[in-house]
Amino acid sequence: MTDSEDRILRQNAEEVKRTAKSLQEMKIYNAMQNGVLRGKRLAKRQSLFSGVSVTLTAAAVVFLLFTFLKAPVEDTEYAVRNAALNKAWTDSKTFDSSHLTSKPLENALDQNLVQPVYKSVEKAGFRVEVMGTVSDGRQVFILYSVQNNTGETVIHADFSLDFGKFKAADIGASLEMAGSDNKIRAGETVYFVYSNYLSPETDYPKDVKYNVILTQISEIALTSSSNKYRTSLDVPFELNSGLLKDQNRTWFAKQDMTIGGQKLKVNQVLITPLNTYVDVEVDERNSKQIFGLINPVLIGKSGDKMIKSYYPTDITKNNSEIFTDESNFTLVYKSSEYAALDTLSLKTFGIAALDKNQMKIVLDLDKKKIIEAPDGLTIDDNDKTAGTGVLVFRHKVETDQAKDSFIMLLKDSYTDAQGKIHTEADGSGYFSQSLSRSSSAVEEKFAYYFGEKADELPQPLTIEIGRYWNPVMDTQSVELFSK
Repeated sequence: MTDSEDRILRQNAEEVKRTAKSLQEMKIYNAMQNGVLRGKRLAKRQSLFSGVSVTLTAAAVVFLLFTFLKAPVEDTEYAVRNAALNKAWTDSKTFDSSHLTSKPLENALDQNLVQPVYKSVEKAGFRVEVMGTVSDGRQVFILYSVQNNTGETVIHADFSLDFGKFKAADIGASLEMAGSDNKIRAGETVYFVYSNYLSPETDYPKDVKYNVILTQISEIALTSSSNKYRTSLDVPFELNSGLLKDQNRTWFAKQDMTIGGQKLKVNQVLITPLNTYVDVEVDERNSKQIFGLINPVLIGKSGDKMIKSYYPTDITKNNSEIFTDESNFTLVYKSSEYAALDTLSLKTFGIAALDKNQMKIVLDLDKKKIIEAPDGLTIDDNDKTAGTGVLVFRHKVETDQAKDSFIMLLKDSYTDAQGKIHTEADGSGYFSQSLSRSSSAVEEKFAYYFGEKADELPQPLTIEIGRYWNPVMDTQSVELFSK
């Protein structure tokens, strides 16, 4: 498997986890490699499931652990401990990059940008200490430890950042471990890094709380609705989201691009010590719905020196609550070395886009027949795992068209032939994607649970598409700034 193929698989696997649907009083704790990725309901914006499985050929296995997460009753007193005033940050080695995958955090540690906090809370034999934080106004990191002085092994059941009047968005929040195991065993202290994206339009207060819910890992603890197996701890501290403001540089590019006949505008470039952010706006008059750029490359030059950054992280409405629609998205590049260069340009090889009049699937469920759908989408009649009321869609893309591909998303409601709207029934679905170096295509499966009696509804049924991989290849570049 090539590095590019492996990256696509891991990216899509993480996205599958991020879009998992939580039942009432249930959330999903997902562990992949050394990281833990947060997944919650996406506010009815797309089709989600209470169960998720991913098939990855020659790639990492995704481990999904479901736990009931009703917060424990506060019947145990906290012991809050503050560090000595003006204590310096001394724990960069604890968060060694060999155990963490975050390049922005590595940038912060290398430049000694972490703001020390060293404030802890003790409760029921557990001690959670917020050791330090760093933020560039667009992304925040909280570095903390969990000490287990009980006789039970525990794991995270939940984690969140509370700004008082509101909480940080759940969608996009993630957790990494400075180690190889997510379990916190009796007598151990394990170190974690929470991260999340912030909105540039929000004025964040400094007084915050970081909440951790720990749960025992016995079968009865993980399946019980009782809170006696869980402990909730809140650590209050000050978070300066504008900590690096004086070191940030902004170029208001306002540069237009036309790709595959569709118009976009690069509004600005923000270069911080952690990342480089490229904010893109989509023209609402386009005939196609644009979901992102294909392999966008950020190129900086200064004399003979050239820096190229590939494979940015996308911030969209599908993975963050910063955006509410597809009219804006942000490319996040992990390099922060562009500020000293003379010119900066953006090159892309096309767009992922679909005609707006194709953003739906029309089908006869009783006959299991697609009446209208984007090219490449079929029904998999041979899938034996599908139960009653479940229809499995299959999307096949040739390998050379699958670079930077993403998973399909469907809305969580559908409309019958009489115009009545039905919500996708509670049930379990899955995504399945396979890719190998010798294969000629990428095949994705999407199981949608209509309900056991949906075939008795007036046919055909219509489902709106939230996102669909349809590459429009067209190489274009634009200069963003020049000194």
